[in-house]
Amino acid sequence: MTTFLQELSKKAAERWATVLLGPGLLFVVCVIVANHQGFDHALDLDQLRAYVRAVATDKAHQKPGGLAVAAGVVLVGSAAAGLAAASAGRLVERAWTPTGPRWYVGLLTRLRTRCWDRVDRALTEAVREAGRQVARDRVRGLAPDRTFPAVERLRARRTALSPRRPDRPTRSAQRMEDAAWRVERSYGLNLAEVWPHVWAVADGQVRDDIQILQDNYAAAGRLVAWSAALLGLTAATGWWPAAVLAAALATVALRRGRAAIDTLAVLVGAAVDLYVRDVAERMGVACPEPFTATGAARLQAILRPEPS
Repeated sequence: MTTFLQELSKKAAERWATVLLGPGLLFVVCVIVANHQGFDHALDLDQLRAYVRAVATDKAHQKPGGLAVAAGVVLVGSAAAGLAAASAGRLVERAWTPTGPRWYVGLLTRLRTRCWDRVDRALTEAVREAGRQVARDRVRGLAPDRTFPAVERLRARRTALSPRRPDRPTRSAQRMEDAAWRVERSYGLNLAEVWPHVWAVADGQVRDDIQILQDNYAAAGRLVAWSAALLGLTAATGWWPAAVLAAALATVALRRGRAAIDTLAVLVGAAVDLYVRDVAERMGVACPEPFTATGAARLQAILRPEPS
C-alpha cells in the first residue's frame, strides 16, 4: 500500500507539473517579456538581452532571500495561470458540446443543418451531372472510366460536416450523437444507459485508451484557453508575437480536439460491440450466438424498467 501511494503521489506531481506548472511558467515568461518589449520592440533581441543581464546582475536577486521570493512569485503565478487555464478549458469543452440555453443550441443546430443541406444539394446536382456525362460518353462509345473530382470533394465536405443530416449544435456533439445513434440502430440500446455497465466490464487496456482520448480532448480545451490568454496579453501590451503564438495554439487545439473526439466516438462504439454481450450475461440475460435483438430488448428492459 505504501508503494502504491508513493507511485500515486509521484504521478499526481508529474501531472500537476505537466498540466499546470509548465504552460503556466511559459505564460508568465511571455507576460514579463511582453511588458518589457511592447509593440515597438517586439523582436528587439538586443533590448531583451540587456534586460535579462540587468535582472541577473541585480544585487537584490543575487541574495538567497531575493531569489527565493522571485522564484516563489514566478511559481505561484505559473500555478495560478495553470489553474485558470484548466478551468477555462472545461468551459471550452462545454462550448464544444453545449446543452443550453435552448435557443442557443437550436440556433447552432439550424446553422449546421442549413450548411449541410446546402452541400448536400450541391452534391446531388454534381452526381446528376456526372451521370449525364457518363451517359454522353457511352453514346459516343467512350469507356466510362472518368473520375469526377467535384463529386468527391463535395462528398468529403459533407462527411466532414456530418455523416448524416446534423441534429446537434456542434461537430463534437454530433460525433458522440452518431455513436449513440449507431448503438441504438445496432442493438436498440440507449448508449447513455448501457455505457456505465460497459465501462465496468471493459478490460484495462480499453479503459486506458478511452481515458487517454478524454485527456487529449481536455488538453485541446486548455490549449484554446491558453490561446485566448495570449490574445488578451497582445491586446493589453501590444506584443504581437503572442498573437502569432495564440493562432498556432488555436490551430493545434482544434485539430487535436477533432482527432480526439473522432477516435473517442469510434472507440466507444467498438467497446459496446465488444462488451455488450458480457453486460447482458452479467445482468442475467441469456445470450445465444450471436447477440440478437431479443437479448438486447431484455437487457434494455433491465436497464430501463417499465414504471409500475
